[in-house]
Amino acid sequence: MRVFLGIVTGIVVGGLFFLFAMKLYQSQYSTVPDVIGLIGIEACERLRTSGLFCDASSTETVVDTYPWVGSRVKKGRTVNLYYENPQKRTVPRLSQLNLSVAEEILKRLGWNYETVYFPFGIEKDRILATYPEDGQVYNGKLILLIDTGERESYFLVENFVGKKADELKDDPRVLLFGTGDTVVAQYPPEGSIATEVILILGEE
Repeated sequence: MRVFLGIVTGIVVGGLFFLFAMKLYQSQYSTVPDVIGLIGIEACERLRTSGLFCDASSTETVVDTYPWVGSRVKKGRTVNLYYENPQKRTVPRLSQLNLSVAEEILKRLGWNYETVYFPFGIEKDRILATYPEDGQVYNGKLILLIDTGERESYFLVENFVGKKADELKDDPRVLLFGTGDTVVAQYPPEGSIATEVILILGEE
């Protein structure tokens, strides 16, 4: 009997602990409410009642959000609101979003865009900037500057002219062209900032 009571007590205590843990978890998270179709001021107020914040209030109509409506997010999170403005379509804030998220937003807006990649080295496929910038008027095409996730090493270019090919052949910064044994020209010139230098070989 004592063993049976011990088992029952363990089950009850375990169940209560599980319920407490679930309640604690749920108290820290909220669901993004459906604010699509509301004007920005009303949408921000509804987000606040859910423990969330809006990135920008407006008197225009909300057409989309990120995170999406129905998403479970941590309380205190800022939700991006995307507004309808038929006379003046302004670029939404896409910087720091992942490319796949931005593409979904632009697809919903029906906008054309072009991607340009740059080795910034922070996070692969993170959007670094847009042109036009957020808040400016969309002119029919949007350019997204995207991080490749790799970082290139830049250096201050020195003067290589007059140096011998043998002493430069193992230097990863240079590309050697020509049939001579001495550098007679270089691009870019001394004092430039570059990731590599083209050296032209010739006879001294």
